[in-house]
Amino acid sequence: QSIPSYALSVFFAPEGILEKIQSMISRMWWSGKDKSRGWNRMAWDRVCFLKGMGGLGFRDLRRFNVALLGRQVWRLACCKDTLCFKVLRAKYFLESDVFCPKRVDKPSFTWNSIARAACILHEGFGWNVGNGRKINIWQENW
Repeated sequence: QSIPSYALSVFFAPEGILEKIQSMISRMWWSGKDKSRGWNRMAWDRVCFLKGMGGLGFRDLRRFNVALLGRQVWRLACCKDTLCFKVLRAKYFLESDVFCPKRVDKPSFTWNSIARAACILHEGFGWNVGNGRKINIWQENW
């Protein structure tokens, strides 16, 4: 699969674009030699299963997009000495972290993409107490 990995690692792709890419992959995979419409021999969600689970190992493009953006979120959470972190922190999350950004009037499309991925990833995280210094007992949902 040759998909635009760089664009998916920077931007949260709209559903229509991902459906169109998925449709092109499916059409190429199931069509015959004469480029006529072929028969789908397996449902697309089943094709995206791992090979060990009976699928063909194709990527689910939405999950792949969130995973690539998750790398950006991870870098913003861990690598605090980069220029990208310093610029984004000054504009979007000065007093907090990447998971709790402040509201701005016109955020960039790249920041919107990173923030959406951070929100999706944050829903899947467990709650880490650590030493307890960063917990606000009045605002945290505990």
